[in-house]
Amino acid sequence: MKKLMIVAGEASGDMNGAALALALKKLAPDLKLIGIGGKQMREAGVEVLFDVTGLAVVGFTEVLHNIRKFRNIFRRFRDRMIKEKPLAVVLLDYPGFNMRLAAEAKKNRITVIYYISPQVWAWGRNRVKKLARIVDKMLVIFPFEKEFYKGSGLNVEFVGHPMLDRIKRDTDREKLAGQLSLSSSEQIVALLPGSRKQEVKRLLPVMLKAGAIMRKEIADLQFIIPCASTIDVQKMRNTVEKYPFEVTVVENRTCDAINVADLIIASSGTATVETACLIKPMVVVYQVSFLTWLTAKFLIKVENIAMVNVIAGRKVVPELLQFQATPAGIAGEALSLLRDNTRREKMKDDLKEVAEALGSPGASDRAARAILRTIGLQLPDLSGVSQKGE
Repeated sequence: MKKLMIVAGEASGDMNGAALALALKKLAPDLKLIGIGGKQMREAGVEVLFDVTGLAVVGFTEVLHNIRKFRNIFRRFRDRMIKEKPLAVVLLDYPGFNMRLAAEAKKNRITVIYYISPQVWAWGRNRVKKLARIVDKMLVIFPFEKEFYKGSGLNVEFVGHPMLDRIKRDTDREKLAGQLSLSSSEQIVALLPGSRKQEVKRLLPVMLKAGAIMRKEIADLQFIIPCASTIDVQKMRNTVEKYPFEVTVVENRTCDAINVADLIIASSGTATVETACLIKPMVVVYQVSFLTWLTAKFLIKVENIAMVNVIAGRKVVPELLQFQATPAGIAGEALSLLRDNTRREKMKDDLKEVAEALGSPGASDRAARAILRTIGLQLPDLSGVSQKGE
């Protein structure tokens, strides 16, 4: 049986891995998919050997707490990969784990396809040469990444962003607000503290304290938090109940929460791209441990951290990072946007440009076709199917 291995390590990777798996099974039904992922990849037909989405962490010092678990999973999966000898191993972001796995695959003459490039353009440009040595095909989701890798020797293809395949702009705010037990006649703020446990533990209290400040300024302001599948919803509700204002917590309804909101306060990450695609004004916040922040200051080579700003090539949305991400700072920036309709509309215009730059829907299908071409499997008739990432 022809086998393909897929490796994703976080909630967003699990989501994109599941979409890719469905596209691959549609094009090549007999292909057996094995890998590392989560619930969504398993439901999409992948034999998930290890689920590491619950271990997802960010930062250099934070990884140390789970280093033994990561090493154990890495060794066991590497041995399984060598034993199975798949047609290829497909890696989704997750660079600390996946770049090491790519080197092992290459050493054992297994084709390596990297889908969703590690952000080496931001923090590790010296790793481009290594990627060129260990990766056979790089499928990128941001338009500037293809230009970034130019001249590196990497075989790069832009397939567009998979986010465009699953978002839905819901313009019936009144109906959606009713479904979420909110009032469409009052302003709504969505709080998106992230999908990693550690991230939520650090950012949620700061966001809620900012919310308390905002409620003192706008008494009828409403708040909603969409809880990611990787986060215990009851623990989140318990945290929210400690604050002196009402917050609606919903499970796995991020798109709905963004659609219904007038403003988003989001952790830097995938959610900011989803917010941009839905053309919603936002404030981006982020905090890590002090040592991680200090190390990052020396490694990060881009002016902006928020992906929306990176894509735009300028500051489209405000970023409050580390010491700036205080309750007062977040509340001040958010209140300024809520009270300034002209500024919000200008931000929406800028976000439309960002969304358009991400290409057209169909990224998962284009990625699946590129993978099958790379491993030499015959594709179904391409007639009537767009092959452009832009």
